[in-house]
Amino acid sequence: MLASSADDDDAAEDGQWTSEAAEKFWTSERMAAATPDSPRPEAPADGKPAARVSAAVAAKDGHYFGGIPTVGTFFHYVKNPATDRLEGRFCSASVIDSPQGNVILTAAHCSGGTKGMFVPRYDGAAANPAPYGRFPVQKWIRDSRWYKVGDNPTRDAYSDLDYAFARVGPNSGDQSLQKAVGAALELGQVNGDYSRTVTVVGYPGSHNPENQPIICPGVTTRQLPGYRQLRMECGGFYGGTSGSPWITGLNTTTGSGTVIGNLGGYYGGGLENNSDRVSFAVTYDQRALEIYSAAKNNTEPRKYPRGYSMYPTGGGLWTNAKKMASGDYNGDGKTDMIVVWVDGEVTLYSGDGKGGFSGEKRITKSDTWKNAKVIAGGDFDGSDSSDLVVVWVDGEVTLYTGDGKGGFAKETQLQKPNDTWRNATQITAGRYSDNKWTDDLMVRWVDGELSLYTDVDGRGLLHEHKLKDPNATWEHATILTAGNFTGGSNWDVVVRWSDGELSLYRDTSPSGVGTEVRMLSSSKLWTHASVMTAGAYTQGEPDDLLVRWSDGETTLYTDTSTTLGREHMLVPPKAG
Repeated sequence: MLASSADDDDAAEDGQWTSEAAEKFWTSERMAAATPDSPRPEAPADGKPAARVSAAVAAKDGHYFGGIPTVGTFFHYVKNPATDRLEGRFCSASVIDSPQGNVILTAAHCSGGTKGMFVPRYDGAAANPAPYGRFPVQKWIRDSRWYKVGDNPTRDAYSDLDYAFARVGPNSGDQSLQKAVGAALELGQVNGDYSRTVTVVGYPGSHNPENQPIICPGVTTRQLPGYRQLRMECGGFYGGTSGSPWITGLNTTTGSGTVIGNLGGYYGGGLENNSDRVSFAVTYDQRALEIYSAAKNNTEPRKYPRGYSMYPTGGGLWTNAKKMASGDYNGDGKTDMIVVWVDGEVTLYSGDGKGGFSGEKRITKSDTWKNAKVIAGGDFDGSDSSDLVVVWVDGEVTLYTGDGKGGFAKETQLQKPNDTWRNATQITAGRYSDNKWTDDLMVRWVDGELSLYTDVDGRGLLHEHKLKDPNATWEHATILTAGNFTGGSNWDVVVRWSDGELSLYRDTSPSGVGTEVRMLSSSKLWTHASVMTAGAYTQGEPDDLLVRWSDGETTLYTDTSTTLGREHMLVPPKAG
């Protein structure tokens, strides 16, 4: 997907962009005609506030009021990618305390453009909509790692950086912003405590015919899982409220208080369904304080490279990850992951050897791969490069030999379509026999029978060992994955049962499935573990267990043994 940084659409003003120029350009009519700079539309398609049509309406709604001196509207001109024409846009912004009294705060997705101007306590219905004057934007300061995916704000971890500060010039009376309004907000931190009571003030672009600010006082917040962001439920926060400060200790007369977040972050601060009720706000860590310091002191903050992201469009994407397999597919000695998606795409995620991934590559995409029933990664040709076994819905079994470059060199049919292998429910591959290769394939059949095929290669599935006769217990073995979790000469197998119990069978061999160790008792949580695979995603043995949950969250448990290892969230759950 096309990614662009916040700097890509930023155009510096020349020395002629003053308060006088801003007053001349931004007439009352032009300000009133500006549209929200937000991925949220101005109104739902049926013209009704989402807060009114929701089946589960929360009690709290914002209400319009006369505003406060430290919150206003930021106007600028940006290019509409659909028409390639410049258009007037607006967001909400706030006055932040600074030595020269000239710093505002908004969302990074609102920053940039040309002819930027801040109007504190903007009131579109008043004879004078700018009671304190117009303050021209002179410079933007933000973290350059924040970016857009296509035309929309990112939904990955970099959405935590959706804040931007601007230095503004004086008004036409030569007053600094802070002097003109008589107050400023302090910048505060949540320090890991996301359960707060805040007041949120912003300027919606919909259901607001007089262009007045909306306020939601005393709303409680919680963390958006997987992000350094606050979440609130309060109706009326349509497009245009991006950048709105989330304030503790607000004095509604002076406008003083402490801002601990600004509306923005995941998808620009809300859900993809464009609800006006659910909003998010980024919070401020040490990096944010560095950006703030640069804004106050008119310096340039240190820049950092942007790393690879597994979920630029959010964790919801991963609910479509149908099958996973582990192995070294690109020949760099690190464990990678192959994912088969519901739409038939097959993607390789290159492991970084540190419990994460450094990039991705599409191997193929076709309707054929929609029919992949189960997959397993292993080394079935003794080349030290990983291969993939696929059982298809019609019972065909195929070996894809890896080329060591992140693709497949050869396709070999191990079984023609048949009724027997149509009943293969789960497979996993590991080292369960005497040689050093991960070429032993375990199969759980629909009737609960458990088989082990040793020394599988291009010649076929030649050596079958029955580990369990058909039985009702193993019919409930929902997911199997192989790894060396106990450090033995033979690998082990982890089983997630239908009731959420998690078991490890240690030292599996052709003579038996091994000794059972209960890792977890039955658990409703683990019934939501949808896909599992294991490998050496960190240094050492292949004992790192990777789980994709039903809500898209993807978790790595490093150094798993007879108990789960340390938990690392690779992909957050679908936002909600």
